[in-house]
Amino acid sequence: MTLSAFQLGKLKIAAHVREELDRVGIAAESIQCLSDGVHLPLRSTRLTIAVGGTLAHLDLMTHEVEDCAVIVAGDPWRKIAALIGQLPQPKQD
Repeated sequence: MTLSAFQLGKLKIAAHVREELDRVGIAAESIQCLSDGVHLPLRSTRLTIAVGGTLAHLDLMTHEVEDCAVIVAGDPWRKIAALIGQLPQPKQD
């Protein structure tokens, strides 16, 4: 079965977030990329990251998620980087 650009974009976003969190030493409890929910705006996807009991989320439009399937640059990725920057940072020893 072939994945659509939207499905592939959601997978790439989750994998990229995991890589970036690992790179800066943040242990995420969960990373979710959900769409089509009752509590979400139409044609949007919610990226939710749980770190240390704190939830952070970012809503992306369908076309932004599809763009993430083919390129790791641009506005969606800047938004994701800003979200990661807001997460609780690990304590330095």
